[in-house]
Amino acid sequence: RPKQWIKNLLIFAPLIFSREFVNPESILIAIYAFLIFCLVASGVYLINDVLDRKNDRQHPLKKNRPIASGKLPVFVALIASGILLFLAIFLAFYLKTALGAIIVIYASLQIIYSLLLKHLILVDLIVIALGFVLRIYEGAVAIDVEVSSWLIAITFLLALLLATGKRLREIQTDHGHKTRKVLSEYSPKFLNSVIKIILPAVLISYLFYSFQASISNYFLLTVPIVVYGLFRYLLLLNSDSSPENPTELLLADKQLLISVVLWAGMVIGILSLA
Repeated sequence: RPKQWIKNLLIFAPLIFSREFVNPESILIAIYAFLIFCLVASGVYLINDVLDRKNDRQHPLKKNRPIASGKLPVFVALIASGILLFLAIFLAFYLKTALGAIIVIYASLQIIYSLLLKHLILVDLIVIALGFVLRIYEGAVAIDVEVSSWLIAITFLLALLLATGKRLREIQTDHGHKTRKVLSEYSPKFLNSVIKIILPAVLISYLFYSFQASISNYFLLTVPIVVYGLFRYLLLLNSDSSPENPTELLLADKQLLISVVLWAGMVIGILSLA
């Protein structure tokens, strides 16, 4: 699922916030780490799609996935998955031992998630969020920089918000409960309550990070864009036409996409001048 690779762009966050983006060597290593993570993510997605193929056939959109539709045989998908996972782990360990360890942890966590954890209420949301945190650590370890505890907190909370929003959108559709058993244990009221808790937590964490970041006083100028982006996402969650997947939602909504690109551009610009 190449569209899902957009999540792996988080690997570049430590590169940007440590201002290592002016170092060609660090940029190259970060790109290697990004490509390696794309390999492991694709390998895990293949396993997940094999396990979910029966449920996916009941979904109006997921039924068109190669494995669910029968276009890609299961044994071919599993062989491809094995090759991708082997390449990712081998290349990661070749680049750096710590990098390889993170890749193994991520792959193991995601496989266990596909087999068991995705069926456990609340645990499924936390595991998804941890996957994003591992991306941040991957980027930091790759270029040998320390990662801010605030950046980790913001990443975890934001990922938790996106995962909760995804579950809410799945429940709001007619086919949601047919494809995910765990959805029957969630309720829209509960998920909306969780979102009301996480959203201000994300904002407060980002504000604290902006105040405490000894990078530049101009960093506070990015706060309104973050507020707009979060509120725009909340607005889209309540739209019947919005996609279930946050990645597809980001790519489909121009205003949300522009706010993300504008935020990234401002951050890079402010850090370059600091």
